[in-house]
Amino acid sequence: MRLYLPLVCLALLHTIVDTSALLVSPLWDRITVECRLAGLSLVGVMLAHSMPTSLAQGVFGFLRERKRLRWLMFAGPVLAVVCLTAVGGVAAEGRVAWLSALFIVGGVSVGAFHPEAAVRAGTLLPGNRTRGLSIFMLGGSLGLSLGPLLSGYVVQRWDLEGLLYLMPGLLIAIPVLYWGTTRGEPVGNPGKEPGEAGKARGLREMFDGRIGLALALLLVCSCRLVPNMGMSKVMSFTLADRGFDERTVGLVQSLFLVSASGGMTLMALLFPAGWERRFMVACPLLGLPLLALWGWNGCPTWLLIGVLVPTGLVLWGTTPTMVSYAQQLFPRGAGVASAMTMGLAWGVGGLIEAPFTTYFQDLSKPQLAVWAFLPFLIVASIGAMFLPKAGGEAE
Repeated sequence: MRLYLPLVCLALLHTIVDTSALLVSPLWDRITVECRLAGLSLVGVMLAHSMPTSLAQGVFGFLRERKRLRWLMFAGPVLAVVCLTAVGGVAAEGRVAWLSALFIVGGVSVGAFHPEAAVRAGTLLPGNRTRGLSIFMLGGSLGLSLGPLLSGYVVQRWDLEGLLYLMPGLLIAIPVLYWGTTRGEPVGNPGKEPGEAGKARGLREMFDGRIGLALALLLVCSCRLVPNMGMSKVMSFTLADRGFDERTVGLVQSLFLVSASGGMTLMALLFPAGWERRFMVACPLLGLPLLALWGWNGCPTWLLIGVLVPTGLVLWGTTPTMVSYAQQLFPRGAGVASAMTMGLAWGVGGLIEAPFTTYFQDLSKPQLAVWAFLPFLIVASIGAMFLPKAGGEAE
């Protein structure tokens, strides 16, 4: 129980961070209209929303290996909440530059939180790293499902400016949860001092000289995450075209992400240690027919919504395996490995999907973007077959 208290507090802090990150999720169609976005301007705003989080995770993951940055587990959530609850008012005024600036600062804050928090989560249950990471990521997944639900509700009731009403409650919870994360240390304080004998390590040393393998893993994970990054936007545009308001769009997106939380719960309770790579091979293939339904323009709405549950379970609920696999593959650079699979890979996935999503949205056929995502899942599955076994992987 001594180790579960800080882990639960860490997971709930993750909930707040990812709630903030996904507040914009059901609002993409509304923001596109209010800010008159299309083509390159829409791609630019999408990338301002997704890329800073990912790049920041890479930077802070590297810095974490040189010096411990626990204070980011407090400062990151605070800045994220302040910036990302303010985007509604700015979007309502059509101020694209300020909207992008808030996305960038808020995204960097979200990204800064994750590497230190993920490494700590991975060491709190020394006997089962994947379980600890699954609980941590379950907290994030709950936040991802809460974000669209809350923003859809407040925007429907108080318009875009209503996002600001969420700020006080989220800010009050942060110091309490941060205090909880400091209760107890992992056995032997693993990772307490980055580097060996306090000496800072370079990237080559963190990756045990296997830079090429790290880049291959980044490519596999990025391809795996292309649909994860694109689905919230595709859902927002598609459901808006079918006459759904922001509140309903938020509810549907929350259904998708609640199913992801269910998948992570199953991973935390039932996942057999050492099967990470097998899941990285199988799950993208299982997701192919599910996503193919979303690419069907004539698919009835009830089926579109219904298929989101298994899609969330298979494609989002199993993502902790990537983080656990990376930490086991590169134990000397666990912070960078976490940043790569929880941050950089998501950013590269977003960089890939944004032009496809924008192109088909400009054609008024946003569903067809999903067909462009399918080849990347195939590449991810085939690529994972050629990755080496990590420490503790089952024969």
